[in-house]
Order: sequence, then structure tokens, then C-alpha cells
Amino acid sequence: MEMDVHECLEKLRELGIDALGAEKEIKNIFLFLPDEVLEAMEPERYLAEILGNIGTGFYSGTERLPSEIYVFDMEGQDIERMYTGFLEGILRIAGGSLEITDIEEIISQKELESRIGTQTVRFRCNGKEYEYKARLNHDWFDAGMLAFMSKVVEEQNTGSHLYVTSDYQNCIVLYRTREWAERFRQLFGIGLESP
Repeated sequence: MEMDVHECLEKLRELGIDALGAEKEIKNIFLFLPDEVLEAMEPERYLAEILGNIGTGFYSGTERLPSEIYVFDMEGQDIERMYTGFLEGILRIAGGSLEITDIEEIISQKELESRIGTQTVRFRCNGKEYEYKARLNHDWFDAGMLAFMSKVVEEQNTGSHLYVTSDYQNCIVLYRTREWAERFRQLFGIGLESP
């Protein structure tokens, strides 16, 4: 393995994400992967797999940690509520520094049936109104919404920012300070993206 699981979990604990209780379970997941998959796995992907599974509470003992990490599948199940779920996830990891209310998703019947076009997302963040025109492409999340929400967070000046990574299936979102993200980069040698 490119990165030792225990070492990875120790570094995450230093960053405030304590999943050491699930170490054995995490190691077992990687032990069952074929050697050729493990050998080809880049460190970023390896770390994202751990973060993504911690964020979803996949490993027993991590059920209380998902409030620190928001993980969602970029291929949504309910396109009429896809962005509502996203905004609710951001609200959860913001820990009270953001108030997101009055979420509304507008999509015409024609676009809903064809699953092509635009979908308007309106909401309030800390009392200010925002609107984003999401590109509707079947059931895929418009990644532009990540960049839009990142700007909203910056505008709110809470001291924290959105950072993302991916395990190639899911988008993993963290709401952290720049100092935290820099410490993450120092510890892992991997930078998180700011959308």
C-alpha cells in the first residue's frame, strides 16, 4: 500500500478527524482489494477512499464522524431535490456558521421529462438571497454548483472555506480553515481543491 492505514489515521486525528477506532475495519477493506488495484492506486485516491468511507459512516465506529465530512454521489437519485440535499449537507458540516433557508428548486415539466436543460436553485444564506442556474444533464450533479457555493461561503466571511476531493464515485466536501487545509497538505503531501 502506498500509505500505511495507521499513519493515515494518526494524521487525520491530528487534523481533528478521529477514526482510529475503525482502523482494523479500514485495513480489512484494503486487504481484500486485488494487488493490481492497490499497486495502481495513487495516494490521493487511497486517502479519498478512507475519507469518503469515514464521511458516510461506512466503517463501524465512524457513525458520529460524518458531521465533519460531507460525501455525496455526483449521480443523484432525485433530480428534483438534488441541490436541496447538497445545501443541507453543506449546512450540516458548517457547524452553525451558515444558515441556509428557503431552498427552492425550479424545473419545468418538459425539462424534468427530458432531463436536459436548466434547473434553478434559490436559497438564502445568512439572510442573503442566492440563485444558481444548474445545468440539467440527466441525473448528474452540476459541479458548477460547488464553485458557486464556494463563492457564497467566501462572501459570508466565516473564516472557513469549502475544500473537495473525490474517490471517483463520490464528491467529498470539507468545510475548514485555510490553515487546516495547509496542515492537511503538509501532513499528506496532497492538496485539497477549493472549488
